[in-house]
Amino acid sequence: MKTKNVLVVGANRGIGLSLVKAYTAKSWHVTGTIRPQSRNDESIKDLIATGADILEIDTLDESSIEKAAKDFGDKPLDLLLNLGGLSPHPKSWQEQTTEMFTDKFQTMAVGPFLTCKHFLASLEKATDPKIVNITSEFGSVSSNSFGTCMAYRVAKAAANQMTVTLAREWEKEGRKVTVVCMEPGFVATRLTGWDFVDDMDTCIAGIVKVVDGLQQSDNASFIKWDGSKIPF
Repeated sequence: MKTKNVLVVGANRGIGLSLVKAYTAKSWHVTGTIRPQSRNDESIKDLIATGADILEIDTLDESSIEKAAKDFGDKPLDLLLNLGGLSPHPKSWQEQTTEMFTDKFQTMAVGPFLTCKHFLASLEKATDPKIVNITSEFGSVSSNSFGTCMAYRVAKAAANQMTVTLAREWEKEGRKVTVVCMEPGFVATRLTGWDFVDDMDTCIAGIVKVVDGLQQSDNASFIKWDGSKIPF
């Protein structure tokens, strides 16, 4: 059986690093991405220790993503995991700024789109290619019952809409790539200020299980780490 390939975008800490470790344990060939600005960060040592290949991607720079796709080579890409994220804070609407909206939108909606765009050729070389855009239940408009974290919510809602739109357009074009949004759980990471509700190991195991079971009929879905569906 051929070794499967996974690309984890945003791999040097938090959920991304945990997914690198999980897929390495499953004997997948793992490639993790880091930002050029992070190449001297202490967290890179943890990624190197996993044995994963490393690519540099600046999701704010399309040419950087295009170069990374070329550097990935001719091998098929079975799974693309997009994990670009920024802190959900501040909470109050009064603290939101133009810069916050712009930065979060670029990082959490535009960046993932561009990686999907430029890695499509590699995905289509795989037998059952999948894209999982890690978003958030905070991006669900229908589930927003208490507000807060406006710029973050708007960016995650945009990421969800991007995912669904891309899934439908590729479906219409006859492309057999399953594209979904995923809520990874509220786990302890630097971005959450180490606050958590869910256990990291439990959520990572759940994500891997759900992704393994994805079928073309799941295209354009919004799925939680435990397999339940989330309304948009």
